[in-house]
Amino acid sequence: MPDPRFFECGLVLTLAEISRIVGGDLVLPANCEQEIRGLASLGSAKVFDLVYLESARHLPHLARTSAGACLIRRDMVEAASAVSSVARVSLIVVNDPKLAFITIANVLHPERCAISGIDPTAIVAPSAYIDPTAIISAGAVICDRARIGARSLIGEQAVIRSDVEIGTDCNIHARVIVSHALVGNRVTIHSGACIGRAGFGFHPAPSGLQRVPQLGRVILHDDVEIGANSCIDRGTLDDTVIGRGSKIDNLVQIGHNCQLGSYCIIAAQTGLAGSVVVEDGAIMGGQVGIADHLTIGRGAKLAAQSGVLRDVPPGEVQGGSPARSIKLWLRAMSRDMNLGRIQKS
Repeated sequence: MPDPRFFECGLVLTLAEISRIVGGDLVLPANCEQEIRGLASLGSAKVFDLVYLESARHLPHLARTSAGACLIRRDMVEAASAVSSVARVSLIVVNDPKLAFITIANVLHPERCAISGIDPTAIVAPSAYIDPTAIISAGAVICDRARIGARSLIGEQAVIRSDVEIGTDCNIHARVIVSHALVGNRVTIHSGACIGRAGFGFHPAPSGLQRVPQLGRVILHDDVEIGANSCIDRGTLDDTVIGRGSKIDNLVQIGHNCQLGSYCIIAAQTGLAGSVVVEDGAIMGGQVGIADHLTIGRGAKLAAQSGVLRDVPPGEVQGGSPARSIKLWLRAMSRDMNLGRIQKS
């Protein structure tokens, strides 16, 4: 059960209301007035909690749960009903149990809304535009000509540099720094992230390393999410672009001129060198490293700790360092393990 000190609680839904919201079917309609007051995992649920079940391997947990109701796929209803101790657990049939669970979570436990306005300790340049419905938190700095859109939240001690544009319904968390950037709508940037810093570009000269001017921008399209302490460098001449709906985890480095397509997923501690192109729907596990000027094809997947030195074709799954086909990588790992056993014997 979510802690009411940190999350909104108190709303009660009947099973009939839940079924209507998620477009599901209640297996026992007679239970339609049964109440649900919170969400929980199968192991910790109480009688007024809702849970979900995605896999048949978790049926034993369903048998032991104390939950009041469970979201489940239609092809699993018979197996769930056959578990003798789940007669008291009401089943709601949906196409995608996890998606339905997320939907109900957003209804039962919505994010707390701060009161719009500018905190007295914030520093706002006279030339900046702040929508009347926006929220500027304590210690935030909004520089010259910056624009903050409707219902956007700028967190404590965040810095929005000159001429940056923040769209509507954005959530810029505490101590974020945004410069040289245009940010779309419904963008979330978590604490400590740095957007728009100068790219890492130097040229050797007799007098030493000379910094290459970084004259591009960062463009974050709608529905992007950037994790805590991640860095996205602005372009050298062209823009660094993060496509619509892409999700970037904590501690990720995106180099200058990189181009990410729509709905890409990049896990923590991944690093992209300059001018990498990542096409729509690509997925990267944690600690992936990608060399500069490479293309990761549409829908490609890279296993954790992959070291990518060549282009990755669309739809291909790769792993290892240097990265290669996942089948080749797993075969090589198996061979190495067998060599270890031979040496021990």
